[in-house]
Amino acid sequence: MFKRTQLHTAICSAILAIPTLAVAESKSQFQLEEITVTATRRATNVQDVPYNISAFDGSKLSAEGINDFSKIARSIPGLTLSDSGRSKNGINNGIVMRGLNVSGAGNEDFPSLTDPVVSVYMNETPIFANLELRDMDRVEVLRGPQATLYGSGSLAGTMKYIPAAPNTDELSGSVKAKASVTDESDDYNTDIEGTINIPLSENLAFRGTVANLENAGYIDSNYIEELDSNGQPTGNRLSKKDINDESVKMARGTLLYTPTDATEISFMYNYQKDEIGGSSATATGLDGYESGTKVLEEFEREVSLGSLIIKHDFGFAELTSATSVTKNEADSIHDQSYNYGYSGFWAYYAGVPREVVTGKKHYESESTTQEFRLTSNSDGKLDWLIGAYYNDVEHDAQSYDYIAGVDDLYGIVNPQAPDLGYSNFLDTEFEDRAVFGELTYHMTDLWQVTVGARYFDQKFSAAQSITLPPCGTFCGEGPEGLSEASGKETFSDTLYKFNTSYDFSDSGKVYFTVAEGFRHGGANGVPVDNLATPTVEGGVFAEHPDYLFFDPDKSLNYEIGVKGYLGDAARYSVAFFYVDWSDPILIVQTPNGGFPVMYNGDEAESKGVELELNVRLSESVELNLGYTYTAAELTKDFYIPNVSGGVESATLGGQKGDELPGIPTHTATASVSYTKPLDFGADLTAHLGMSYKGDFVTGFEEPSSLAPDSYDEIDSSTLMDAYVALNFSNWSVSLYADNLTNEDDITTSDGNGKYLGSKPGLQYATNLGDQEYRVRPRTIGVSASYSF
Repeated sequence: MFKRTQLHTAICSAILAIPTLAVAESKSQFQLEEITVTATRRATNVQDVPYNISAFDGSKLSAEGINDFSKIARSIPGLTLSDSGRSKNGINNGIVMRGLNVSGAGNEDFPSLTDPVVSVYMNETPIFANLELRDMDRVEVLRGPQATLYGSGSLAGTMKYIPAAPNTDELSGSVKAKASVTDESDDYNTDIEGTINIPLSENLAFRGTVANLENAGYIDSNYIEELDSNGQPTGNRLSKKDINDESVKMARGTLLYTPTDATEISFMYNYQKDEIGGSSATATGLDGYESGTKVLEEFEREVSLGSLIIKHDFGFAELTSATSVTKNEADSIHDQSYNYGYSGFWAYYAGVPREVVTGKKHYESESTTQEFRLTSNSDGKLDWLIGAYYNDVEHDAQSYDYIAGVDDLYGIVNPQAPDLGYSNFLDTEFEDRAVFGELTYHMTDLWQVTVGARYFDQKFSAAQSITLPPCGTFCGEGPEGLSEASGKETFSDTLYKFNTSYDFSDSGKVYFTVAEGFRHGGANGVPVDNLATPTVEGGVFAEHPDYLFFDPDKSLNYEIGVKGYLGDAARYSVAFFYVDWSDPILIVQTPNGGFPVMYNGDEAESKGVELELNVRLSESVELNLGYTYTAAELTKDFYIPNVSGGVESATLGGQKGDELPGIPTHTATASVSYTKPLDFGADLTAHLGMSYKGDFVTGFEEPSSLAPDSYDEIDSSTLMDAYVALNFSNWSVSLYADNLTNEDDITTSDGNGKYLGSKPGLQYATNLGDQEYRVRPRTIGVSASYSF
């Protein structure tokens, strides 16, 4: 195995040697296409931005079939995703950048009560749900915190989705259809997409996009429990193939009005509905793509986003107002049989005829945001930006666990619903107000200095109630085992940024940045013990009061980099980063009730290097390379508090030196594209892409009470995609393959314990092993599109 220094030397030497050879052969014969981005809130060439940024053109997204997080994470250097399927990723985006991550996939059945480590924008609107990437102009990836430029804060970076805008010049549109087959599946995949641009007048235009995606499943289960008409287990097992099928429908419409040359008004509405037949996880103790699930884990989600963006140019500056409302509603079913059977409390349920526990969850979230921003237009010595931001988010989450046969076992009439063993109602509200801004002074034509600041004030409230009907007053204060808690909290802070860059040549820039990032804190609302009067407030599941609230976490990011061109044929970027992470927000299972909550650890750090290279090797061949090295670990022990009968204790949650979960040390991307004009009026395009994700862990090493048995080691993964296309003036056809070499790789896991059949009392003949999420097997298809 390479030592760290040897690996860095080899990669850097190889990357820097390629453009040198290409440029030496022909310095200006082949030219890369320029990329314009709006990352700094001004239209700028991507190489002029004084920090590390990547941009992905919309035409490439479409050509390579990138329309969701899982594929874009395989195409952009340093961007990783804990891919646990569309259902869990539909609740929490799971995007990781620069090593800032402290949760595996096991707790992602529950929506996060804070922001992700990477904020996501659709145009000027922060979005808190994963959406399809259709009819995009480009995607921009900004590495490092952007708290002084963007209203929505982040710890590690920001992603911007920029849809294609309406235009008033001419009627245009496109239709695209794809059909494919996936190994291990008995059905076909289809994807149909249509876009229309309609000029309504010289200053009014509409652009709309609709899409329907149907992906066949590839996971089978022979353990589905048959229930009778009364929901009681019959003792029979059913088999079902391709349980993880996917159906996605989306529509987006944008109306653009330009009443004057100085004013632009844009209204956009985006709707998406996902329907998932089951989880994409398998059991390692079974052969092939087979699950041990007893209950089909169906998932349904509806997301709507409406935004109004008004821009007006006053001459000296441009004013932007961005107003948006986002609604996200999801219903899901989870197989809880194994979680119950593997837990100590299951001994109290001895005698239940079959171990079938069905978890049902309902989640609603509504977010209202308002951002004002004034950006200077001057081309002189001084550039400035000031902004104000308001965000109000309401969460409503409900969870129910139904234990088949428990009412008959205890001979009770359930006071809430037949066979209901557990219910959890959680209401939270979060309000964020912030002012932010940046000031850039151009010392000379080659040297600039930027300072920025952000002040924010936040309020939180949470209320939670839990019932356990079968055990009545023994488990709480009321006849249904009722436990309740509520609370409010406020936070405020100021963040800062410093950046400077120097153009050492006409085509090269060196820069240095120090910036603070943040995520908001909040309230969990779990039942807590008030310690003064033991167990009065929380019932048998009363937790330590430290779980009621969690503070914001902050990151202090240092970055030094160099970027530029080598002639006209090569573009490069090299960045070194170090991140000091204080009070990291962890996902923890509480000791008494096993509730998933947010909890602040102590300290962590992440450091590494990011390399990116784009080379035009000839008039026909373009090469893109990316590599990221990340070392992320805890820098201080942290402990999980507990209380029982008014007596406090603590257990070790993670040790200094533990790797942060979900973070591969090495990631790499590479692609080569070949284009050749043909005699009959078409262009031939061939593309081969590769992504490498190194091995990583899913939790902290034992001993740990973050989540019982959450630690697992995931092997490295190398995936390849390819397509060959014929492009005519108005239409194109292509043959493509995703996961070309049909790798059977694991994307993440729920750790040990989920499917352990060796636990006494579990009704399985064999040990089913871990539950692991599998990458989609090789998918081969054809695509055709027509545009006018």
